[in-house]
This record gives sequence, C-alpha cells and structure tokens, in this order.
Amino acid sequence: MNESMRIREILDHGITKDKISILESLSQSSDQEIINKIITKLDDSEIEVRGEAFSSLFLNKNDISKFLIDALSSENKNIKAFSALVLANRGDVNAMPALELLAKDPNSMVGSCALGALEYLRANKTA
Repeated sequence: MNESMRIREILDHGITKDKISILESLSQSSDQEIINKIITKLDDSEIEVRGEAFSSLFLNKNDISKFLIDALSSENKNIKAFSALVLANRGDVNAMPALELLAKDPNSMVGSCALGALEYLRANKTA
C-alpha cells in the first residue's frame, strides 16, 4: 500500500487519535488528492477531527485556495461552511466572489459562515 492510500485509509476508517495524528502531519501538503481528503474531514463525525482538519488547512502555506474555493460548491453544508471560514482565516481575498454567492445559500449556517468570512476579509483588506 502506497503512502497516499495509507493516509486515505486512516482518514476514512481509522480511530480518532490516528486521524488527528495524520492530519497534523499533512499541514504542509500540496497534493490535490490529499488536500481534498482533508477538506472532507471538515464533516467528520468527531469534532476533534474536524478541528484538526480546519487547523491543517489553515496552517498550510501552499497555494490550496482553488481546492478550498471548489469546496464551497460541495453538497455538504459543513464542508461549505467550514471551507468559507478557512478561506477567511487564511486571508484569501480571491475567494470573495465565491463567498458572495455562498452568502445566499438557503442553509442559514452556510450563509452565516459565508457572510462572516466576507466581513472578516473586507475588514482586513481595508486595515
């Protein structure tokens, strides 16, 4: 089993401790498949895993914005909402047009996260 397959297996079927350990180790990955797998963990059943996925994406210094912006189109409300917040925390002003569209999402949590992300980016853009 190659490393990518091992990572996916742990993130999909591992215990919480192992998922968190793997996510901690991936905070500097630029591999599209791995980044997209981390994004799916924003909807993990365990809050600790969701938090570590958020942290891993936020701390990643690579250009992963496209993957996060693409995640705003997910069918999953948690992935959409948390991706919006990751983009804001990363200071990604290029995400503003996609966040403006997402702010109209019928799910109140998603819309609120998108609006909060937009306001945060606007405030920091003018500061």
